[in-house]
Amino acid sequence: MDDKVRIRCPNCTRLFRDRAQRIRDGYQVNCEHCARLITFTRDTEDPFMRRTMKLARETRLALEAKVTAERAASAAAARSQREY
Repeated sequence: MDDKVRIRCPNCTRLFRDRAQRIRDGYQVNCEHCARLITFTRDTEDPFMRRTMKLARETRLALEAKVTAERAASAAAARSQREY
């Protein structure tokens, strides 16, 4: 699973990518193309920024669920190893 989300710069409208773990309310990043400072906020009017925030949140949740499932599987394997 890719842990990066696409960000559309409101100034130059070009796309770039950043890790979903970083994209949260209050996070700031410079556009890779025009160097404009972009601030992510929950109450933004820009639909592209809202979509990026939503995708980042969904990606973070999916990654956390995957890690939790892997831990549970490894704990179950360890328990079954001890029984023999």
